[in-house]
Amino acid sequence: MDITQRSGTTRRAEMWLWIIVPAVAVAMVAVQTPITVVIYGVPIAIAFPLTVIHAAALPLALRWPIAAGILSVLAACTLQWLTPAIASAPWPWTVTAEIIQFLLVLLLALRTTWQVATATLLAAVAGSTAIAFAHGAGIADAAAVDNVVFVSIGAGVLGIGIAVRQWRRIRAQLVREQRISAEELSRRVVAEERTRLARDLHDVIAHSMSVISVQAASAPARLGGVDTRTAEEFSDIAAQARTALREMRVLLGALRDDDGAPVEPQRGLADVAVLVRQTAQAGAEVHLDWRGSRSPRLSAVADLAAYRVVQEAVSNALRHAPGAAITVAVDVGGTGVGIRVRNTRGSSAATEIAGGGHGLVAMSERVRSAGGIVHAHPTPDGGFEVAAEFEFTQEEASA
Repeated sequence: MDITQRSGTTRRAEMWLWIIVPAVAVAMVAVQTPITVVIYGVPIAIAFPLTVIHAAALPLALRWPIAAGILSVLAACTLQWLTPAIASAPWPWTVTAEIIQFLLVLLLALRTTWQVATATLLAAVAGSTAIAFAHGAGIADAAAVDNVVFVSIGAGVLGIGIAVRQWRRIRAQLVREQRISAEELSRRVVAEERTRLARDLHDVIAHSMSVISVQAASAPARLGGVDTRTAEEFSDIAAQARTALREMRVLLGALRDDDGAPVEPQRGLADVAVLVRQTAQAGAEVHLDWRGSRSPRLSAVADLAAYRVVQEAVSNALRHAPGAAITVAVDVGGTGVGIRVRNTRGSSAATEIAGGGHGLVAMSERVRSAGGIVHAHPTPDGGFEVAAEFEFTQEEASA
């Protein structure tokens, strides 16, 4: 269950609470009023409003818990003071009054601090004990027994409420930690992908700047008959290229050496056929559908990003849908290159890899950095599809 689903569940639970608690309060009024009037002989003009106030503390606790606790103690104690003690019924706490107070203590324990819920319970016990002694010593024993029952059950309800609230707080903290961890992991994946992009850019730019330097330095000798001023211009160009190359290596060279990764030739869209063939030789059912030129004139960065999209999408299909049929479609048009990697539902259980699940994040970062767009979504047949598009620049389109 993700964060959005948990939030929706919490809202529904709160809505049901606002429906159930007032309904219980109304039911308690309907039961408590006749008991107070018929059994204890309290006039209905007194019993009904005090019972309503006592029961109204339940829905009030959903919004103003401290006020609800104070109101419930005052209403309960006032009703006990006006209720005569009789031998055939419990006193000072009637059964329905106890239920109302227990429910209130539970709500307070769930929705506010344990101090507020505990203070409400203790205040109710202290008030009922004082009223019992004020009514005379002859009923002290019966009142003490009633209070013992009230304290025993009330303490149990309070403990349950506090335990549930603590469990909910711990669970909410775990959810927050999971969300923070997921966000941190996502940022780390993006940062790692940017580091890989920096390495790739280092290779691409280093090669281009080296070519510029060599061409500029050798131009006077290759062209012949170059005057002194032109030769100096070529020399300046070669010097600037070497300077830029040194500065770039100072900035990005460490990225090549941070993990000791071996230097490999840069891949490109033209290598997709080799990737598909090697994957098929490994036993996977993968097919390549190439339309258009076999040598699209993409920039070096976009060319590498296009290859990485196919590589990551095929790898994901092999990992998450073993046995699925994979189709790699490359469409080289007049305005750009479209890539579509689609797999069917897997024929066996997916391979779970710890720390996985962020390949699409890295893929999106790489494609966006290369000026392209990428979409990934499940297919109606239970498979998955990754689609990316790279537009030609004006120079590439006219080439």
